Amino acid sequence: MHQCTLMDKQSSPKRSTKNKNDVSSIELKLLPPGVLQDILSRLSIKEVLRMTVLSREWRQLGICHPDLVFTKETFFGSNTTMNTHLASRIAEFITKVDNVLRPLWSTPTTTTTMLDKFVVKCSLGRKYKNHIDRWISFSTASKAKHIALDLRSEPSWFESRYGKYILLLCNLSGPNGSCVKSLDLGYMCLKLPRSFSGITNLKKLKLHTVSISVNDLRCLLQSCALLESLNIDSLLSPRRSSLESLCIRQVLRRLQYLHVRLCDLHMIDLNAPNLTEFEFDDYMNKVVLSGSLKLSEATFASYRRYLTIVHDALDFVLNELPTALPHVQRLFLQLAFETSVRSSSKTQTSFINLKYLNINLHISGYPPDISWVMGFVNLLELSPFLEELELHMHPHGYIQSDPRTVAAVQGRPHRHLRSVYMTGFCSLLGVPELALYILGNATVLEHMVVDSVVRMSYGHTADQIYSVSRANEFVPPSPDEQEMFGTNKDRKYAKEHLGREEFSYILTIV
Repeated sequence: MHQCTLMDKQSSPKRSTKNKNDVSSIELKLLPPGVLQDILSRLSIKEVLRMTVLSREWRQLGICHPDLVFTKETFFGSNTTMNTHLASRIAEFITKVDNVLRPLWSTPTTTTTMLDKFVVKCSLGRKYKNHIDRWISFSTASKAKHIALDLRSEPSWFESRYGKYILLLCNLSGPNGSCVKSLDLGYMCLKLPRSFSGITNLKKLKLHTVSISVNDLRCLLQSCALLESLNIDSLLSPRRSSLESLCIRQVLRRLQYLHVRLCDLHMIDLNAPNLTEFEFDDYMNKVVLSGSLKLSEATFASYRRYLTIVHDALDFVLNELPTALPHVQRLFLQLAFETSVRSSSKTQTSFINLKYLNINLHISGYPPDISWVMGFVNLLELSPFLEELELHMHPHGYIQSDPRTVAAVQGRPHRHLRSVYMTGFCSLLGVPELALYILGNATVLEHMVVDSVVRMSYGHTADQIYSVSRANEFVPPSPDEQEMFGTNKDRKYAKEHLGREEFSYILTIV
């Protein structure tokens, strides 16, 4: 009797611990789905996956997380390169994604209706079609609002050995795609089925390195009545010759943001009355946005002409942009210019609403005279109501430092220009003359900053444009670097030729 009692006492702590675990397990299961989702939403999907290793209950509930983001960082860490043992890494990636999603494929649950974001980013191609199809079906069945499927390789310029995955948009149209609000697709072929009925509630569409016919692209855009943002980058035609122009007569009434870069498009003609921001490059020869009266900001990057060393980007700006963007208020330009080019002609159409102009200018060559500057004088004259000017220069090659007489180039007065910020100032023939022209012809100029430090980047894309107004991050060069690049000499040159008493109240040389 005594022995039995003693055994009961010894075993009681174990029973007590077990009961506590049971209670904890029951309480976990009894939590409302909304509470579970709120708990999980405060963690990253990577943290959730780590947590589910410790508990079967949490493993089953892990899919309640509203954001399922599967990238190489999710499973392998940020220092891992997918190109290392690529095939084995891809196989492991697919297995890990399937392990997370498998409970949903076999067990019905109401928590899938709460999925907000579904992202897969991995170097996958046509070989893995079955897996990708299954993931897309899962995302639409889960009523995901934001879907991103980026199958580009690492590095991005590396061509996948497996060919492009072909996505038939039938899974994203009709009732299946009614919850999708944003769609981000990278490195694939898009084809629209004959029964395509549009993506009803799509507001944001991003296509990167996507092959699609011009007819399918037109049909896709016309069928998305609520589209607000369109970003197409490195778009290719399957035949490389058919995607020549994108003309949509139907009114894209909701479109507010448009980005077109590195595309096989010679012309774009859209009727988007509420468009406010437009970014594009010189792969297109013609832009028609005649109905976009609200367009307030535009960015143009001279990328193709820089690569092919055809220095007519300024001609395009002077002759095409005023007609294409007559209502723009803020204009950003990324240009490459050869100083041996003679002054550019200009159209009679002006930027009648332009208030702010930013030019990031790559300058190359040995100028025989200052005539190359007249193209920029013409641009300023096409902007009669300009109030703010940023001119950021990156000179390449030999910079003249020989003594010479510096005099302002000739041009019309500017009666609205109040603020000027010039960086990369140097003694290159034409640069001091342009600075003096601005100082002498801007009749209401309040302040002008001349900085000899090169602050713009070496890149040639719209997202690399340097701007003081946008407060871009910039690490100033060390004193030794300034000495090596001749910055101190350029600063001294600026003070010698611009530091006149008449400009002392408006000019700052840094």
